[in-house]
Amino acid sequence: MATPAPAVRRTRAHDRRQLAAVLGWTADQVTKAVVLGVLPPYDLMTPRWTAATVDSLAARREELTAALDDGALLTEEELRDRLGLERGEWRRARDHDMIPIPDQGGFWSRSVAETLAGDVAVWRDRIPPQPLGAGRCAELLAELTGLAVTEDDLRRLVEQGQVPQVDEYKNWPLYDVAALRRLVATEDGVGVVTAVVAERQAWLASSISMEDAARWLGWSRHDLGRVAAERGIRRGRFGRWARVEIARLTDDEELRDRVRREQLLGPDQSAVHMEIRRRDFDYVCAAGWVTPVRVVVREVGVRKTVTVPLYAVGDLEDVLAMPGVDWEAVRAVRPGEVSPLREHTRLPAARATVVRAFCAGLAAEYGIEVWPHFVNVYDRWEIDWERLPDGRPTRGDVAAALAAHTGAAAYAENIVLSTAVGDVIRQARADLEPGAAVIVDTETSDLDGVVVEIAIIDAATGAVLVDTLVNPDGVPVAEDARAVHGISDADLAAAPRWADVVAAVLAAVAGRRILAYNAPFDRARIADTHAHAGLDAALLPSEEQWGCLMAARSIWLRVGYRLPLGGEHRARGDAADAREVLRMLAAPAEASRAWEIR
Repeated sequence: MATPAPAVRRTRAHDRRQLAAVLGWTADQVTKAVVLGVLPPYDLMTPRWTAATVDSLAARREELTAALDDGALLTEEELRDRLGLERGEWRRARDHDMIPIPDQGGFWSRSVAETLAGDVAVWRDRIPPQPLGAGRCAELLAELTGLAVTEDDLRRLVEQGQVPQVDEYKNWPLYDVAALRRLVATEDGVGVVTAVVAERQAWLASSISMEDAARWLGWSRHDLGRVAAERGIRRGRFGRWARVEIARLTDDEELRDRVRREQLLGPDQSAVHMEIRRRDFDYVCAAGWVTPVRVVVREVGVRKTVTVPLYAVGDLEDVLAMPGVDWEAVRAVRPGEVSPLREHTRLPAARATVVRAFCAGLAAEYGIEVWPHFVNVYDRWEIDWERLPDGRPTRGDVAAALAAHTGAAAYAENIVLSTAVGDVIRQARADLEPGAAVIVDTETSDLDGVVVEIAIIDAATGAVLVDTLVNPDGVPVAEDARAVHGISDADLAAAPRWADVVAAVLAAVAGRRILAYNAPFDRARIADTHAHAGLDAALLPSEEQWGCLMAARSIWLRVGYRLPLGGEHRARGDAADAREVLRMLAAPAEASRAWEIR
């Protein structure tokens, strides 16, 4: 007869939850069993039982389960369910000492539970109702009284001490619903609520909002606030003005005309008010006929501020009343004609005019294109240019020409010569020369997978040099990748392997710059595919032979982020789209707004 295998003994102490798992009980049942004496108390200093004790208890599991009277003690949740109370009712009953504290080891005994359950119909009605916020209390008052009670009315009742705040939730006050019900249970209480509602409605009927008051007067909010402070007029409830006070202001013609004349306008608004061109307003200022009342600083974008002079309407109208100026003739001047105001003052040429004149002279001198661009956020000009086959003009040549230019030299500190944008344009033009470059695009089995399709086109002509699917040689196409390009494993089963197409690929790119919209990605995928095929990496073009059109496009647009190509996510179509980007990069951005990239 075989000897039974000895039972495996436990070696670790168990806490309450671990012992419950051994016995098939809940943690609360373990605690109840200890209180009732069915289980021994903890036999370690920490609240745990030794492994030996747990082994002995596990052996007596059925005996202990039969001995446990689970209903002799009740947890909070069990007693709440026995009494039929919701959580909120239970909490309010406990807060008002309507539920006794646990009487046996943190539990309620059966006798206490039976006593509470027998009287629940009596004392449950005495549980205070759930306190509510201002909006809910206002709705309840409206329901009980038939009045159009609002939250503002409720708050006025709180200020009067009629409805006390008894709690809060997330810093929002909660009010005593029982007190609210007691208030409207009497005729006097309903009268109090009626008076509060009537007071609010009467004020709304006899007052006007800030926006409506300003519109009535034809003023700005600032002007209204300023005049009200001068006259000692204060706003009442809800930030509203008494209609009678605003009506007094409308009757004061002298005041209204003064406020109108004191209104401030910026330069563009001033020109519109005077019905003259913005350039003519510059002549008015240069002649000293009008000066700004004050200057404000405005933010332009996130990095730049500008100062804006503000002019009083009255000063502008006084200028229009000056003798000796034919304002109708000023207004009749057509674009490009000399303004009659020019005889009163001569304005210096604008910086933009001077810089563009310098660029035009440089272009004429060398017979090249020059590409000026104003960077508003830095308040500077950037100048790039085409170069002749001999490399002229160099940056030194242009810097010398700028220093010698009568007008532009004054702005040299705010002019940057030869930027990365110019490099992009010149490189794009070089890449579009016949035989100079090719454009490559790949589709892959995954973001870090191998090539499953490759296309190569001539950058200058768009002619297709390579366009083929590639069998990934055992690498499955990931579901996410297939959702993008639509190429399945079945589509690739009969396709040539990389070893079969690499010769055509290397022949197409030999001696040319290799362009791709995301060059680091395509180059890495081709390298991994080459390695997967067991071929010599030395056969592949060097990193220096590659150029990234996505990076070039971001530089060309002067943005700090990369733009997606879009397209159909098939190699040939994406290569054609990338060629359109290359053609766009061959001109300055200002001259290429009509280009539409698919």
